[in-house]
Formats: sequence, structure tokens, C-alpha cells
Amino acid sequence: MIESSVTLTDSSGGLLSPVDRLTHYFLEVRGELLRFFARRTDRARAEDLVQDVWVRLRERGNPDAWVEPRAVIFTVAANLATDAGRREVRDRRLLSYDQELMVSVPAAADPLGDAEAAGRVERIAAALARMPPLCRDAFLLNRLQSLTHAEIAEMLGVSKKSVQRYLERAVLQVLRASGE
Repeated sequence: MIESSVTLTDSSGGLLSPVDRLTHYFLEVRGELLRFFARRTDRARAEDLVQDVWVRLRERGNPDAWVEPRAVIFTVAANLATDAGRREVRDRRLLSYDQELMVSVPAAADPLGDAEAAGRVERIAAALARMPPLCRDAFLLNRLQSLTHAEIAEMLGVSKKSVQRYLERAVLQVLRASGE
């Protein structure tokens, strides 16, 4: 267990710098961090998350101010695990939306298939034209420019929750218009 009241010294008896102190605290709990993340994801992703904890602590950490270094490290780890879980759910949802929107391209020339695809494109364009401007803009920024909900919210001056609702509404309208 890490005790913050202990003064850390190097081999010659000199005080450790804050970076060395951070390294010391981190190395003491690295194995526990790895097990913490491995319970939530695969081993390779767990290793990546442990490194993300190190980077975040290195960028923002001030080991001199930590009363409970272990608690600080695991709080950062828990926050990263939560963020990673949310990102994974969002990515799966977007992937499923994209798969629903994909139009298969026939291998051989098919005039009837081409006409159907052209009609589908026209229906989708008409659905986009009927959408409220914020809904359409959020959809196009997300699908064509791959912007995140947060980036879209900032650009449009709305909340992330509003962006999520706009995208859900737009995807449903596009799916209906495409006949799927």
C-alpha cells in the first residue's frame, strides 16, 4: 500500500522529483491496474488503458499534492474505463447505423438495380431536404465529416443530448426513405 506520508528518496538519500515520485507510485500499483482493466476488457486493451492512465497522470498529475496516491491513480483509471466503455457503445451503435445505411453494389451491370438505387438516392435526398435544418446539419456533419456529438454540439450551439436526438431522428427518416 502506498503511504503519502513517506518521503521518497533516491539511492543517495536525495529527495525524488515529482516525476520520479509519480513513477514510484505508478509502478507500485501497475499490476493492480492491469487486473482492474483486464476484468473489463481484453488483455491488449487493458495494457493500452494502463498506459493511458500513466499519460494522463504524467500530463496533469502533481504527486506532491496527493494525500492518497493510490486513490488518485484508481480514480483516473475508473474514469478512463468509463470513457472507454461509453466510446465502445457509441462505436457499436454508429457501426450498426452505418450497416443499415449501406447500399449493396451489384457485381454486374443491372439496369433495374441501377434504377432502384437511383430512386433510393432521390428518396434519401428528399428526406434530407424535409428534415429540420439542425437535424439535417447534425446528420451530415456526423456522416460526411465524421464529427463527434460534442464537436457537432459546439458547432450548432446545442447540447450533446440534442445532437443525439437529431441523429436518431435523421437516421430513422433516412432508413424509411430508403425503403429499408
